[in-house]
Amino acid sequence: GDANTISTISRRFDAPKDRHYTRRSQATLHLEERIVLPGRTGRAGPTGLYRLAAALTAVIVGVMAIVTAVNVPLAARLVVENGVAEWLQVIFLAGAGVICGRLAALARASGGTGAPDVLLAAGFAFLVVSEMELPTLLAGRITIDRLVREVSAGHPRQILFVVVVGGLALAATVYALRHLPELLAWARSALRTDWGRLFFLALAILAVTELFERRMNRMMAPMGLPRPLLEETLELVASLYCLIALRQRIAGRYR
Repeated sequence: GDANTISTISRRFDAPKDRHYTRRSQATLHLEERIVLPGRTGRAGPTGLYRLAAALTAVIVGVMAIVTAVNVPLAARLVVENGVAEWLQVIFLAGAGVICGRLAALARASGGTGAPDVLLAAGFAFLVVSEMELPTLLAGRITIDRLVREVSAGHPRQILFVVVVGGLALAATVYALRHLPELLAWARSALRTDWGRLFFLALAILAVTELFERRMNRMMAPMGLPRPLLEETLELVASLYCLIALRQRIAGRYR
């Protein structure tokens, strides 16, 4: 898998007894072996990466709260479809994807498979494409019922969409199953790091936001707030977490 912390292992053995070791007949030599592990990178949690994440979260939430309190229509324009918030998410997610692509290339160059980073790069590419509404340009407004009807009716754009998305999903699933032990080992190792915990927190936020998107939007409407305000704010925070976590990870390779 990928590595971020350098661990040093010392092996002790007795030195040979000859004239070069007259003062230390039982001297010990230390042989250092450098092993790349997915361990901690940078400074420890609350004084480093977590503090940075907390500060950036406060900035994002504070700005959104102030704008909403002062000018609700302006806040609505910030979180509208293809608005400022979504394009910032695209930038952050694209940056995270580029880092994963770089890490995959480094892993393969050193003889590894780079499987975790290949899948992460593909996942970030999917998120970027989704945020940019490219599937809508290809297949129109997508709902399962409508997609089934239009594919059954033989609409070429919708058929092409299903073939492309289905093929990519199948390829990713097969690839993940082939490298499942490596992926599980990588995940366990990442959870022992500050960047890894922040990264998995970001993924959890994105997943929860996707699952409860409609409920969140309905919560905002009765309060007179823009419907996507909570959803877009959470997604923006999570996207930023992905970027700074992976930036910390790749930075650790060169320390």
